[in-house]
Amino acid sequence: MKHLGDGDARPNTGSLARDHLANERTYLAWHRTGISVAALGVAVAKFAPHRGAHAVAAGLILLAAGLLVSAYGTFRYRAIGKQIDAGLFAPANFHAIVIATIATTLGLIAVLVLV
Repeated sequence: MKHLGDGDARPNTGSLARDHLANERTYLAWHRTGISVAALGVAVAKFAPHRGAHAVAAGLILLAAGLLVSAYGTFRYRAIGKQIDAGLFAPANFHAIVIATIATTLGLIAVLVLV
């Protein structure tokens, strides 16, 4: 089962419960990271020195990056869950790199907005 630019599907011969639990832990890590970035955005907007339009803009950028990371984690969790149930696994080759690059770029833009 190939899914939106992911790698070639392979047979999944591991424990079904173990695989689902590992998928859930990974999802929670993506979600925790997204919430942390979003919370940083709120903190920047609220507590940045000389609060103003720049702090609010930087905060909104970080909030968007956090929501993007969390949304990707949810998308990935659901896709992998379906693959595990089908007895296949297609490693993410493209989407995770794109999301990480976008989130990092948004973080750098937020820093530049504050400077």
